[in-house]
Amino acid sequence: MLFYADFTRAAIVPCGGQSQDPCTLPILINTVARIINFLLSWAWLVATLFLLWSAWGMVTAGGNSEKINEAKSTLSNAIIGFFLVMTAFLLLNLIVSLVSGSGMPRTGALFDAFDLLPR
Repeated sequence: MLFYADFTRAAIVPCGGQSQDPCTLPILINTVARIINFLLSWAWLVATLFLLWSAWGMVTAGGNSEKINEAKSTLSNAIIGFFLVMTAFLLLNLIVSLVSGSGMPRTGALFDAFDLLPR
């Protein structure tokens, strides 16, 4: 038996259905923000993989200064990239909260990103 995700229950767009309210601009903006937050929430996994890759490079360098410097560069790039993605995550949620009229950034934005996963 094949396993599949039931995307019809994922409720990516929470409006416009048969028994749902009509879609409005704030709902559209929040939907796009939830999709982007979902993609950004996986940045920790990529950063962790690059951290492990740089650690492996340092362990297997064997005293070779060129390989150690390359691993250090990978480590610093992973850390900088992770902070850039998290800054984009925070800025996106701030902009969406201001545009949609809620005024304050949503504190549960990271958890909202995982609402896109089907149950």
